[in-house]
Amino acid sequence: MIPAAPSPQRWSLDEVNLSAAALALFDYCPRLFCYVYLERLIWPAADAFEHEVEQQRGRQFHRLVEWSSRGQQVEPRLSALDETVRQWWQVFLASPHAQPQGRVLAELPLRQRIEGFNLTARLDRLVIAPGSLHIVDWKTERQRPPDEQLAQDWQVRLYPLLVCGLAHQLPLEGPFEPEQVQLTLWYVQHPQRPFQWRYSAAAYQRDLAHLKATLNRLRQLEAQDFPPLPYGERCAACLFCARCHGLMGQGIPNQNLTDWVWAAQEPSGEEMPEAEWR
Repeated sequence: MIPAAPSPQRWSLDEVNLSAAALALFDYCPRLFCYVYLERLIWPAADAFEHEVEQQRGRQFHRLVEWSSRGQQVEPRLSALDETVRQWWQVFLASPHAQPQGRVLAELPLRQRIEGFNLTARLDRLVIAPGSLHIVDWKTERQRPPDEQLAQDWQVRLYPLLVCGLAHQLPLEGPFEPEQVQLTLWYVQHPQRPFQWRYSAAAYQRDLAHLKATLNRLRQLEAQDFPPLPYGERCAACLFCARCHGLMGQGIPNQNLTDWVWAAQEPSGEEMPEAEWR
């Protein structure tokens, strides 16, 4: 008789860094949030290779912009990169973001403790100018969601909120007000259609209240061991479906249920790198 595979150790919420992606996954399905962020389970998608190619291109483009922001030479590195990335770079050079006006902080890590949780973000770019803090996030996705959808995105909610909460740690000149914060999502495949968001004190209070309500619900569901949602369309398309609802006619073979792979994520106790001020 083959012994059952040992159950993976579940992490506690206190050990988790809650990013915008984590909060979005929790909204989508709390049980799936538990699998990914607490049990650290992943299951490769059917189009994993294509997805990895797109992710690699995105990482290359982000790195080019980071090098440029830090005053490093980019052109000598271009020949070794994907042709699509080289085209994106030319689009970027033709954009206003190629010559930012102000002090540029690239790949800026943020961490704030709220309601006993570690809230984290990494800003692709923060441009600090007199009376202005401009968050810019580079997007390499093919699709550009509509504005009304982006306005409700956790990234759009969380990034300005954390900048406001940590403004006292930033190299600002003069007093700070939330109205100084603006956010741009710049889509390299849709360069003429950036998403732009102006922040305010009212938006900060609204987003903070929404975040605290979400964190309270997270604690409540943790106490209930993250019960699965009733079976629905989302479940039918989820590769963890059998883990929640058992095997169905089109279910996942039983022998595959133990083929879990630990997700690559560092514990929250490890310090994030310090920001490099320029």
